[in-house]
Amino acid sequence: MQLHDLNSSPAELDLTLLDLGPLAWVLEELRKSLEGASKALKRFMREAEASRDSDLAALDATQLRTARQQLHQAVGALEMVGMSAPALVLRAMETAVQKFIQSPVLCTQDAAAKIELAGFSLIHYLENVLAGKPASAVSLFPQYRDIQGLVGADRIHPADLWVFDWRWIEPTLPITVPAREYGDESRQLLDKLMLTLIRTGDPEAARSLSDICLGFAQGQTGIEPRTFWKIAAGFFEALAQGLLNVDLYVKRATLRVLLQYVWLAKGTDASARLAEDLLFLCSQAKVQRAADSPVLSAVRTAYGLKRFKPVDYESLQFGRFAPALIAQARKRIASAKETWSSATAGDLNKFKTLTDQFSLVTDSLVKLHPPSESLARAMTRVIETTVSAGQAPRPELALEFATAVLYLEAVFDDFDPNDPQLWARTARLAERLESVRGGGQAQPLESWMEQLYQRVNDKQTMGSVVGELHASLAALEKSLDLFFRTPEDTQLLAVVPKQLSQMQGVLSMLGLDQAALAVTHMRELVESLLKPDANEQQARADGIFDRLGNNLGALSFLIDMLNYQPALAKRLFVYDAAKGELRADKEHEAG
Repeated sequence: MQLHDLNSSPAELDLTLLDLGPLAWVLEELRKSLEGASKALKRFMREAEASRDSDLAALDATQLRTARQQLHQAVGALEMVGMSAPALVLRAMETAVQKFIQSPVLCTQDAAAKIELAGFSLIHYLENVLAGKPASAVSLFPQYRDIQGLVGADRIHPADLWVFDWRWIEPTLPITVPAREYGDESRQLLDKLMLTLIRTGDPEAARSLSDICLGFAQGQTGIEPRTFWKIAAGFFEALAQGLLNVDLYVKRATLRVLLQYVWLAKGTDASARLAEDLLFLCSQAKVQRAADSPVLSAVRTAYGLKRFKPVDYESLQFGRFAPALIAQARKRIASAKETWSSATAGDLNKFKTLTDQFSLVTDSLVKLHPPSESLARAMTRVIETTVSAGQAPRPELALEFATAVLYLEAVFDDFDPNDPQLWARTARLAERLESVRGGGQAQPLESWMEQLYQRVNDKQTMGSVVGELHASLAALEKSLDLFFRTPEDTQLLAVVPKQLSQMQGVLSMLGLDQAALAVTHMRELVESLLKPDANEQQARADGIFDRLGNNLGALSFLIDMLNYQPALAKRLFVYDAAKGELRADKEHEAG
């Protein structure tokens, strides 16, 4: 198993913890590259539209080459941080643009839109990874499929995005069916059963196919064909039990098993590619009880498939909306929030803009999440009531409305239209607003509302503190860098102990005790260098310079992580007193 297939398992997320830092560092560059590629494609489309009566093949392809170069850089960045499956999506996008360069007529509005959507989806997926949300790259398959369709790829399969360290591992299971030989009788039976399965989805046909595959496994001497037939038997057992959706890829896999039989009967090797595809489908099976599907369960156990949860790879999970729309919603909410705050404080001049500003807020809400229309209507009625009254609303109504706005602010700060709680909570907020608007008394804050207030407060506090830590670290790095360049001038270190003391205090306040210990040790090292009898060459030989530099690097990593996973930063970093160094320790975190 490679480190970057983030499926819905906390245990699996542990495998990627030390890789989140590099991803965080390249994400903004990725975002800029993808935006640059999208803009270049749009510029080409405008040029093509302006000269539609001329020969498209003669059009200047400079903008297309710019888009390809931006995508190529993005591919390199993702591969550099080990995100191989998302990089595959980017590689497909780059290939598509290369095809446009060769044949500009293929660069249609629809094709450019698909590439832009794939870019949105990729960034959304990576943001989820950084936020610690369980996510599988297989969820990017709808976009990957569309892009591969643009280039006419021979193979388009969700297993392409399933990062798995494939090898032949024979599942251990008792086989109660007799060994079966390859031959005309077996071929005819396979033809009949597979045709029935594909046409009708008959579970009995699938069950018979599972037994036949076990019979083939029983009759083989080599580990590869035996393993192949056992995996195939598990696949057909999943179909017999109704544990898999019979989609296009399941049907194709069924036909490919038949073709594989033909080649195996001729003495060729078993196909590792097909075996891995079947294994991927086995990982998608919705197993309830292992005892009900012993063959499938044996396959899943042999390959450790229990850590994978089924992914709905046909539905669009990422990039449903352009980032610009979400950014627009955030700006609208921020502006309207300030205006509402002023209006509730009695600033009558703000009443003129309330209606227009909240009209934009509700427009964004309904556009991005239609099921929340009830909240949009309730907020509109509150604004209409307030404006028509010409005076500040009652405190109960002002607080209730502020809670709704705060919720929207939190929602669009980390927007997930698939969140099952979103509709229920916006509906509840609408009920509360209507009740108070109608003269009812304000109800106590519900637990999730209190948690919302706390989360927003914590995030604002953390953002402020992280900014302070970044500034402190930059000043500290500057002072130490100057000293490292001219170590004979110890006066350059005069301000460093104070800088380290301030940083130690902030880290302690945040509960980052291990980092605080490292900073305390750094202060001790610096103070030893400031002593009159300090020997720079001896200090260098003792590794003091190296320890200071290594700790600076670890602190930089930790502070960056505070921005996207503060809880993880507290657990992941440990201070090694023997070495005098702070380090990211995956084993410590997992424990």
